Amino acid sequence: MPSKSRSYCEVSGVPSCPNPRARGSAPVHPQTTAETSLGRVCQRCCYNDQEYSGIKTTELPEHQKINLRAIVTDLQTKPMEVQLERDVLQDTRQKESQSQENEKIQLKNAIQELEAANQLQEEMLREADSQTERLKKMVQSQEEVLLELHRILRDYKDRTGKKLCAHENIAALHMHNLSTAFAAILRDVDSEVSCLKEKVVLVEEELESLKKDSQTQRQLLLQQHQNREQSRNQNTVRVHQVSHLQSTVSQLHSESQEAKRMSEDKVKDLEESHPAHSETAKPQTEQDPRGQESGSLQDQIHQLMTELHKKEIELHLEKEQNKRIWDRNTDDSIIIDHLRRELDNKTMQLQHMESTVKAMRAECHRQMEHQMAAIKEKNESIGRISSLTVQLESSKETLCKVKEDLTAKQMDLETAEQTVSDLTACLQEKESALELAEKEIKELHSQLGSRMQELQHLKNEENRLRDVQSECETLELQVTEKERIIDIFQKQIDIITQIVGQHSRTAGAMEVEKSQLIKELNDWKLEARELKIAMDEKESRIHEMETRVRELELENVKLINTCTERLRALNDMKLEKDQLMNELQGSQSELAGLAEEFEDLKRDYQNKIKEMENTVNRLKMQLKSAEAELEQTRTALKAIEGSDGLAMKVAVGMQKQITAKRGQIDVLQSKIKFLEEATTNAAKEKHYLREENSKLSQELSYITAENTKIAGELEILRAQDRRLKEKLSKMETALDKASVQFAECQCIIQCQEQAAMRFRLQHTLDVKELQGPGYSSTSAWGRRRHTTPLSQLRSAVLGSSRAPRMPSKPGVLKEEPLQDLKRILQELTSSDNDIPTVDLGKSDSSGGRKSPLATVRNTVDPSCLRTADIQSQDVTLPFASPAGTSIFSAAPCRTSCSEMVSREERLRDKSPVHALLTSPRADAAAGPSASAEHRRRGRKCGSPGGAAVPQTTSQPMETSMNTPRRLQNKVESLQNLVESLQTKNQALSSTIRTQEMKTDRVKEKKKKLSK
Repeated sequence: MPSKSRSYCEVSGVPSCPNPRARGSAPVHPQTTAETSLGRVCQRCCYNDQEYSGIKTTELPEHQKINLRAIVTDLQTKPMEVQLERDVLQDTRQKESQSQENEKIQLKNAIQELEAANQLQEEMLREADSQTERLKKMVQSQEEVLLELHRILRDYKDRTGKKLCAHENIAALHMHNLSTAFAAILRDVDSEVSCLKEKVVLVEEELESLKKDSQTQRQLLLQQHQNREQSRNQNTVRVHQVSHLQSTVSQLHSESQEAKRMSEDKVKDLEESHPAHSETAKPQTEQDPRGQESGSLQDQIHQLMTELHKKEIELHLEKEQNKRIWDRNTDDSIIIDHLRRELDNKTMQLQHMESTVKAMRAECHRQMEHQMAAIKEKNESIGRISSLTVQLESSKETLCKVKEDLTAKQMDLETAEQTVSDLTACLQEKESALELAEKEIKELHSQLGSRMQELQHLKNEENRLRDVQSECETLELQVTEKERIIDIFQKQIDIITQIVGQHSRTAGAMEVEKSQLIKELNDWKLEARELKIAMDEKESRIHEMETRVRELELENVKLINTCTERLRALNDMKLEKDQLMNELQGSQSELAGLAEEFEDLKRDYQNKIKEMENTVNRLKMQLKSAEAELEQTRTALKAIEGSDGLAMKVAVGMQKQITAKRGQIDVLQSKIKFLEEATTNAAKEKHYLREENSKLSQELSYITAENTKIAGELEILRAQDRRLKEKLSKMETALDKASVQFAECQCIIQCQEQAAMRFRLQHTLDVKELQGPGYSSTSAWGRRRHTTPLSQLRSAVLGSSRAPRMPSKPGVLKEEPLQDLKRILQELTSSDNDIPTVDLGKSDSSGGRKSPLATVRNTVDPSCLRTADIQSQDVTLPFASPAGTSIFSAAPCRTSCSEMVSREERLRDKSPVHALLTSPRADAAAGPSASAEHRRRGRKCGSPGGAAVPQTTSQPMETSMNTPRRLQNKVESLQNLVESLQTKNQALSSTIRTQEMKTDRVKEKKKKLSK
């Protein structure tokens, strides 16, 4: 802008600044510089024509003619200098091409270095991932140990009901408080163990006493059994003796009866023979022989009488003995009746004692069972305490190791972070991704492919660089065309200087203007380079935005896939849970049936044990009674050694009773064996039921663990749903901001397009008016009339060019929305890094594929791009605006196109200078004679309507018509992308809602199951 104002000031005669680069920091467009240079040349031509006409009217002196000739010779030598400068420019261009090739080689080397750095970074990331995995495994093991410790503390609290710490919440215990809690538990356990040890000592003493009692009872029972066997043997011997005595007594009794009979017969014979002897003795007395015979007979009688007396005494003694025996038998019968009564009383007492003993035994058995259960519980508690101590020691050791590992890992991580901070800015951006190393491990494999795609992308960029080189060549061709035009103007200036060679001021002004034109050409070349750089930057930004859009689409697809997979997994888990619940119900019913059967078996076993005890007690009573009877029989046998048949009868009856009792004892022993077998079978069944109960308890614990795992997964899914909701809200806000800023950028683009079209139309007007017929020498009023519109038009052009170039400082209109959009994208990437399946940090890596935007941009001819295209490419939006913004952006483009066409038609009718632009170069490069004749005809005619103007088919009009179409295509592609993203967001929201519904259903089912 200051260059234009300076040239205008030079034409009007006002002194200007000699330095053409002392202007604003904003770069000047090459078209604007060309237009200003052409405007200055036209002004100089007009001014020189006026001066030439004035010189013709007034004749010059001779010394001025000599000066003019010298000036003309100087002007003739200047084209040679200009040609030399052109050669120098060509050499500089060749050097620039060589420098560009060197830069390409440097870029390739930099790419290789970046690949090596990426490989090193990947290795570092893999090492960090492996370290993080190890740390996570250690942390998981530590968490499992802590959970087990918390569970043990809860169980202990539930069992004992004691408070372990000041706060009652065990789950909120810290690592440091666990030691105190376990110390308290160990103290309690030690106290309980000491109490249990004391109780165990007491129980052991009681057991020892009971063992001693049982041993004494066994010895007594063995002695009793031996005594019984001895008594049985003695009874058998005594039975034989009794039978022998009975036989001897019967023989003696029969002999005594026979002796009695013999003695009675002899007594009767003697009594009968005594009177006969007495009668015979009387006549024999008289005679002596008869006396002697009678004396012998008397002696015999006396002997027989003594014998009879002896026999009578013996019979009397026997009778007395029989009476005594009878009395003894009666006494014995009385004693036996008395003893029987005493036995009945003792049997009643023994039955009462047996009932009391049974009760005492049951109580002892119960106490023994309680004591055994307490001993078992104590043993289990001791084992648990030992296992807990071992676990505590191992957990402490693992915690110490984990702490050491964590410190070492932290030191390693700090060193790694320092090394990574020393790397490039790309590595600093990827340091934030180290926290999400688990998710990036899976994505590293995909990044390898993306690296290959980046290489392809770099190859594509090389092709694009070649295209840019071709564009540069086209621009160089345009520069050459402009130089040819400048040559034409220089030839015209030479002709003018030959005609007006005497005027010294015009020659100096022309030299200054030539230097200014050369400087402006250099400025224009610099601006062309800056524009190339800006084009490359904008293309790279557009590529980045396209890659981000693709990554968003891929991430949306990944999110949908992960959601569907998780929903399937949830459904499978629900089905498994239902199956497990059915199995649990069946196992619970089986457990209930087994428990009932076990209780029935327990009752039967207790009843059988009671019956066995009753039978054993009865047998014991019977044995005692048998022993008492044996003792009585022993006493009776001792008393009845010399007794008769009554004692034998009593002994026979006793033997029969003993045999009957022996049969009862055998029956009872067989019953005892049968009951023992039944008890062994019941114990086996009890053991089998215990094993089944243990198996079912293990299954229940496994099912509870699975339920806890399912609950943890559900909580994770809920957290992910919340995060997705938050990210969706952020994305919606970002979309709204992006749509608003996209609309603003479209408005800026439209304003810039309108300004560019104004510049182009103004340039065409200036060129056509300058190339029209000359001004007449006689009509000064006509010259004034022609010069004033030109100045007005130039002032209008300057004003219109100032209007869009006002924000020349960096980032007033374009960079502010770009900075806002970049900030929004950074917020989105930093927020989306928390989601496991979404990662916006891969925008630099996945650039191999082409989106619809890339295809639209590649179809555009890069040589035809103007300021509007460049400014439209500068808008790096991640999302397109809604349909309203597209309508808002498309309508003004059509209106601007129609306005441009109507304006050009109006200017065509007004200006007759289109022939110069539409004519070929040969006509434009005609000699100075043709231009001079053209001026003479213009002076003779004095009217600007000499030449016929054909219809224009210029390149700026085609590009101005093509740019809004391209913008419309870009806007439509962005709208399609926005619609696809909206549909994907709707699908995501629907999947999230379905997932929430399913989680609610699972919660309800869990509540029902817990109830």
